[in-house]
Amino acid sequence: MSQTQKINRFKYIEAFSAVISCGSISAAAKHLGVSQPAVSQLIKKLEDSVGVPLFVRRNGVIYPTARAESLRDDVDDLLMQLDKIQMQLNFGRTSTMSTVRFSANMSITNELLPTILAHLHQSKPSISFYVNSLPVANMAKSIMDGNVDFSLSTKALNHANIVSKKLISAREVCVLPRTHTLATKEKLSIRDLKNQKMMMTSRTDSSYDQHRKLFHNHRVQYRKLLESPFATLSMAMLAQLDALSINNVLIAHLVCQHNDQITWRPIEEFDHETHFYLSMPPWLEGTPTEQFILDSLKCVITPIAETLDLTMSI
Repeated sequence: MSQTQKINRFKYIEAFSAVISCGSISAAAKHLGVSQPAVSQLIKKLEDSVGVPLFVRRNGVIYPTARAESLRDDVDDLLMQLDKIQMQLNFGRTSTMSTVRFSANMSITNELLPTILAHLHQSKPSISFYVNSLPVANMAKSIMDGNVDFSLSTKALNHANIVSKKLISAREVCVLPRTHTLATKEKLSIRDLKNQKMMMTSRTDSSYDQHRKLFHNHRVQYRKLLESPFATLSMAMLAQLDALSINNVLIAHLVCQHNDQITWRPIEEFDHETHFYLSMPPWLEGTPTEQFILDSLKCVITPIAETLDLTMSI
């Protein structure tokens, strides 16, 4: 490939990615907003430069070769990195970004993020998404490494080069099977949990020590049936095990909406709250993209917050 071609080599990569993703030259041309002959020429020059065929043409249909398939993931990663660089260069003009990349802990990924992504898509159908579920401990590194743009979590990411904004605070409640004897009460006392089978949060969770302290101070013994950082896993097992769990009311409410075997009740002595945060690199703060995300979050979360009488910070 000549020096002139090297200057524009990303055009060849984009054409390759579009053809392998769209399945045809014509569809790739439409996707890229260029003519069909232009894409055909780029693919031919790319094949000439690497010395091997990347696509096989049969009866008007184009198929990627094994070599092309082996390059697919590397090309996708390269283009994702280019998107990241472009977003940083477009600081303040990031409403043009084509992909928004999220990380979220498991309960948010399962219960809240699908509705958020649907709202974002309805607002701007041209944007695509990348989602990765991560434990909170790994989220800061993911942002700093440039692997994601935004993180949704139940903990502020304390790092000098990360901005964390509180979205909403949700009190903790007891989630239990509808058939459980305690489900007949409108409100529980911590003493009601005495000798009950409990699904507890992981020791790395910020509420773990709070729960232990409350049980200890009120001299309430319980049977720890499961300890896990995955709140939705714990709640999925409650009915089968006739057990109880302590979770924030926002996620508990969403889970109970599609699992009619369980319900939730407030606990009189529990005043600890779970806070939800949106975190991002500083260069995204104050941009149209951040506002676009915050507007969708507000639209999705506000009706839930009003139903549950929760405090919103956005």
